[in-house]
Amino acid sequence: MTRPLLAIGGHDPVHGAGITADLATWQAMGLAGSSVVTALTVQDSRGFSGVVPVDASLVRAALQAVLRDGEPAAVKIGMLGSIAVLREVQDFVAARACPVVLDPVLGASNGHASHDAGDAAWLEALQGLLQQVDVVTPNRPEALRLAALRMPQGVVLKGGHDTGESSIDEVTDGARRALLSVPRLPGSAHGSGCVFAAALAGMLAQGWSVFDAACEAKLRVTAGLAQARVVGPGRPNTNASAVAGSEHLPAFRWADDGFATRAAFAPLSGPLGFYAVLPDADWVERALAMGVRTLQLRLKAGSLPAAELNAQLRAAVQAARAVPGAQLFINDHWREALELGAYGVHLGQEDVAAADLDALQVAGLRLGVSSHTPLEMSRAHALRPSYIAIGPVYPTTLKAMAYEPVGLQRLAAWAARLQPTYPVVAIGGISLARAADVVACGVDSVAVVSALTQAQDPQAVADDFRATIPGWASGLRGPRRSRCG
Repeated sequence: MTRPLLAIGGHDPVHGAGITADLATWQAMGLAGSSVVTALTVQDSRGFSGVVPVDASLVRAALQAVLRDGEPAAVKIGMLGSIAVLREVQDFVAARACPVVLDPVLGASNGHASHDAGDAAWLEALQGLLQQVDVVTPNRPEALRLAALRMPQGVVLKGGHDTGESSIDEVTDGARRALLSVPRLPGSAHGSGCVFAAALAGMLAQGWSVFDAACEAKLRVTAGLAQARVVGPGRPNTNASAVAGSEHLPAFRWADDGFATRAAFAPLSGPLGFYAVLPDADWVERALAMGVRTLQLRLKAGSLPAAELNAQLRAAVQAARAVPGAQLFINDHWREALELGAYGVHLGQEDVAAADLDALQVAGLRLGVSSHTPLEMSRAHALRPSYIAIGPVYPTTLKAMAYEPVGLQRLAAWAARLQPTYPVVAIGGISLARAADVVACGVDSVAVVSALTQAQDPQAVADDFRATIPGWASGLRGPRRSRCG
């Protein structure tokens, strides 16, 4: 049985914030939720006008009742209403081993207090709770009021209240710091902080890092603001079940990265379709003769002497250049690809920081980037590549992977959020028997390694793969809906 997450917070009559927003967010993520109400509020679309804290003994009893059905997968804390309730919640989370996220609701956007204590007393009481949580998610006005307090290692400083063309969040786990950026949307919506913190908790409950969790939360909130629901004459509600697309993707970069959001790399000259990842120049020539037009030469660093490596790369580039419509990507060896005037390069996440992206872009090379997680998709988005690969879709033994297989359901969801800005390549463990299911997830390309190079009849396999991807080889692919999941 899947353990539910637990929302601890206030009740919003217009369903825009508080525990109802938390539960709606988790439902949209396919996660089970439970809740304990700490305060009843008086509010509508025009604003917040009153709060009545729930009796602390009732909150204590409700929390213990939740435990009788099992430990929560994660806890998200919002409005608390009173110091007495805050202390009950502090004692409760101190005994938990699951991730705990605190959205420090210090007051309504109209300035109305969200609790029954003075500011100094509330902040003093809040210090104890801050030491029991894993991540705190203040906006910038809240962060200024919390500046004198000792924070947990995990902090997401939200930038929605800033000004400027971009909304930039700062994320830290105590060791590294990252920046998440999206174009700032006009206006505002009720409940965006609740949806963000709930999505963050939902990701932590599934074992993701705070950085991956923040990327997912930023994506969902951006989509929720863009598709906000009008409920009255005041502010709309953030849409917790909004459909996210590439226009909502946050651009991720580590604070010490040498690059920032940039102009887009050159677009592909044709559909990717069937994508063969090949071990040497001879295989590149063979695949081209089979009619394969999207190829990647993957030569492991250090596997060949420099002279032989250069000869392999040169032969592959020359062979592809002689075939109209061929799109050959060089894996990792970007310097040599640049010198040879190759069509494109493919980089893994670990190679991005070391590559001279400006030089590649100025030279007109296409760029493909691997991704395995929400963080890596957002980091790839900051580079504006020609395509983004997602994998491994299935288990694979050809390359040691630090990531579990993506699976079809997640592949479909992730592909949809990268499109239409980026063509999406699915890779990892894809056999001919699995290809149709992968194609049904709405991806733009299927990349294979051993399915071609270890086949008894490579020509037949190449033909069958190309037939499984109708319309792509001729550039006639039209919009399709995913049938995965």
